[in-house]
Amino acid sequence: MFSHSFFPSTKLLSATLVCVGLAWVSAAQTVQANQISITVSPTDAAIKKASMSANASPKSERVWSDLGDAYMQKARETADASYYTRAEAAYRKALAIDEKSVAALAGMAWVNGGRHEFEASIDWAKKALAINPKLEAAYGLIGDAALEMGDYEGAFEQYQKMLDSRPDLASYGRSAHLLQVTGDTRRASWLLAKAIASGGPFAENTAWCRSQLALVYFSQGGYVPAQQVLDQGLKLAPNDFHLLAVQGRVKAAVKDYDGAIASYKKASEIAPQQDVVAALGDLYMLTGKTDDAKKQYALVESIARINEANGVRGDMLTARFYADHDIHLTEALAMAEKEYKTRKNVYAADNLAWCYYKNGNIDEARKYIRLALKQNTPEALFRFHKGMIYAKAGDRVVAQQALYEAMSINPQFDPMFAPVAMKTMEQLGSAAPGDVAMAAK
Repeated sequence: MFSHSFFPSTKLLSATLVCVGLAWVSAAQTVQANQISITVSPTDAAIKKASMSANASPKSERVWSDLGDAYMQKARETADASYYTRAEAAYRKALAIDEKSVAALAGMAWVNGGRHEFEASIDWAKKALAINPKLEAAYGLIGDAALEMGDYEGAFEQYQKMLDSRPDLASYGRSAHLLQVTGDTRRASWLLAKAIASGGPFAENTAWCRSQLALVYFSQGGYVPAQQVLDQGLKLAPNDFHLLAVQGRVKAAVKDYDGAIASYKKASEIAPQQDVVAALGDLYMLTGKTDDAKKQYALVESIARINEANGVRGDMLTARFYADHDIHLTEALAMAEKEYKTRKNVYAADNLAWCYYKNGNIDEARKYIRLALKQNTPEALFRFHKGMIYAKAGDRVVAQQALYEAMSINPQFDPMFAPVAMKTMEQLGSAAPGDVAMAAK
């Protein structure tokens, strides 16, 4: 765990870019879009206005960059990777007009980050910084890539630069996520509260921060405060799939399976994502709706193929789905190994450990679960995986401790695996030393 402390600058700078996750958009553009029509979403209005401007002034690099920004915001709101292709085309038109267009260079960094091409994202962001060293959006994008690649020191450095230059929703939200990953839930929740209070140009920006704050509470077993945050967010953004997906997890934790299914279903209809669809399938299975579950499980693989067709790199979610459901285990391990080569973060390490465990390679599973827990990330699932791995290895003490930690952190961390953790703890407590490994099966 790092000992870094983020200190937001007291000097607020006037700017037009707001960054959240892998996003940066024009605030002025939103105001103009809202003047066009109040019957369409601000993002659709922004796309319409930018498209009209591009048609009217096709030799202006700025209008093409604005169009790319609008497409990327749409990608955030729909999880539709095809918008990456449209955004890239717009940014490349801007660069064809002016190869030193900072907005377009940063836009290309954003597109590549969304596609999980993190090395390329860093390269594009550095090109933008070479022209404008004060472009805080570029620091955020480099930090995002560093975070995904497991370079937490580098991410802290880049996010601190962003905070120093411009403390706002974007820098607060990014920094909070990094603090959560590295085990500091208290400061993570504090910064997320500041991000929400700061607000953003699109409702989705603030909704994302609320969903992250709810996840911080959920990760500690705080289901009531998590739901309170979600209720506030859904009043303002009732169709935000981030909020709906987290609400599915919270409702499942309190065993409101009908409510969880409704939330996951709505989130999936708005923006189908593999983890949400898989979670919906699991709840259908738990509630005896086997046919519905199978349809969702088939959709997980379909989404993976669509994402790949749109240039999105990485199969971590597919590998996790296979391992969780004991299917295509050899393929899952190959996916996890490939993912970890370029994405050495704690989640990829945990995924790889779980895939090794499912394939019976316990030595490698122990190696990678140690790496997954190196930052003390408050993920009960990581501890559950560690407990199952060490139980299979016959190490009763470590297995019991890990499972106890998982249940202490978040007793209902997963509707499928929390009961397995409890059952395994009971079996470990009563098993003879030679039977410990059998308890992990």
